[in-house]
Amino acid sequence: MVSDLLAILRVRETSRQVFTGESLVDGVRRIYGGQLLAQSIMAMGQTVRESHRLHSMQGYFVHPGDVTKRIRFDVQPVRDGRSFSTRRVTVTQEERVVFIGAASFQAAEGDHARLSPMPDVPPPERMPAEADFFAREAHLLEHRRSHVSTIMRLFERRSEMWRPWLDPGAMAPVNGLWCRLREPCGDDPLLCHAVLAYACDLDLMTTAMRPRGHGTMDGRTRSASLDHAMWFHAPARPDAWFYYDMSGPSATNNRGLGMGALYQDGRRIGTAMQEGLMRVIDDEIPRDPAAQTMNQPQ
Repeated sequence: MVSDLLAILRVRETSRQVFTGESLVDGVRRIYGGQLLAQSIMAMGQTVRESHRLHSMQGYFVHPGDVTKRIRFDVQPVRDGRSFSTRRVTVTQEERVVFIGAASFQAAEGDHARLSPMPDVPPPERMPAEADFFAREAHLLEHRRSHVSTIMRLFERRSEMWRPWLDPGAMAPVNGLWCRLREPCGDDPLLCHAVLAYACDLDLMTTAMRPRGHGTMDGRTRSASLDHAMWFHAPARPDAWFYYDMSGPSATNNRGLGMGALYQDGRRIGTAMQEGLMRVIDDEIPRDPAAQTMNQPQ
């Protein structure tokens, strides 16, 4: 399974600065947002000089992607300087835009480094494993298609803050978990950051929405990621344990903002932010085409 993920992240250049890619097929028709983030990083990163390393990216999810269709990544150079390179990417399927993004890359410079220490939390071996916590609800994955099952197969995750998939009740908008890829992914810096972005898409919006009391498998909800931004402060190894500390500072107009800090080896290696949409279908919602494209929670 991990080898399949690494294969689809290595998008292929078919013409100058144009790349194509495929999707993991896991029973969910919609492309997982983290996949589009990771593949966009890989496409943009292949067009900059090797000495320039990714330090930030951001993007908007425009339309739901279809896992059965080929994905096209059109990369546009914005800047190529001695210190920085900037890229834009437009991601389409059959000329329908599904994602737009940008990334900045920088050559190493300076010798000052300050990375905040990670929170004082128990080590992963002292936290409940995801599969163990959800063992009594595992049957839900057979009846409700979800990207959760794919993440569980790809990553080992442990947390003291798991909540039931059904009827968890209102909880504070905080979350934290240990995570690592189940198999080695090598030491390519661009690929490592792409895998990190892949892993970080799943839990931000749901953390922000915890006070509403709906679980991940709640059939009354329709959710989607709207945008995502990440900053990469230091090298990362997603196949080694890293801690993902999350909070949700705001929720309004059915949108929730999630903030995440990533730590490895006791220091902060990255920051992520995402705004997502969660509608409860019992509520009155706008009758417009966009309202009909929302899929099941991720």
